[in-house]
Amino acid sequence: MSKQSKIEKDIRTKLIISIVASVLLVVGIPIIIFSATSSFWLGLVVGIIFVVFGFYGSPMLWVSFGNLKSLQRVVDAVLEDNLTSIEDIARQLQISERTAVSYVTQAINKRYITGFIFNGVSLTPNDKTPPKKRVLQNKCNNCGGVLEQTSYGFHCPYCGAKFEKE
Repeated sequence: MSKQSKIEKDIRTKLIISIVASVLLVVGIPIIIFSATSSFWLGLVVGIIFVVFGFYGSPMLWVSFGNLKSLQRVVDAVLEDNLTSIEDIARQLQISERTAVSYVTQAINKRYITGFIFNGVSLTPNDKTPPKKRVLQNKCNNCGGVLEQTSYGFHCPYCGAKFEKE
C-alpha cells in the first residue's frame, strides 16, 4: 500500500464516520419525538444517544477530517511535488513554517511519509540500508523451519525468508 493510499484510506474512514455522526443527529430527533409520544422508552434512549453523539461528535469529527485533509496536502507536497524544505512546503501551501513543521512531524509519526530524515528544517532522503538478518542457528528466525544454504546465504523453504552470509 502506498503512502498516499494509506492517508486516503484514513481520510475516507474519517469522512464516513463524520457523515454517520451528522446523520445520527438528524435521525435521533424524530426518534425521540415518536418514542416519547408512544411511550417507547427503548426508542427514546436510542434517540437520545444518537442526538448526543451527533451533537458532540460531529463537530469534533469534522474538524479532525479537515486536519487530515490539510495533512494530505503536506504529504502530497513532499511525495508528489518533491518539496523537501520547510520553507518551500510552507510557501507552496501558504501556511506558516511552524505549521509546516508540525504537519511534517505528524505525517512522519503516522508513517504517511517514510524514507526521509527530518532535521526540523528539511527532509533528506534516507540512504541507509536496513540491517541484515543474521543466522544464529540453522533455524528460521521467523517460523522455526530448517534453513537451506544457497550461494548468497540461507533460505527458508517454508516461509521464504532469506538470510545473508556475514
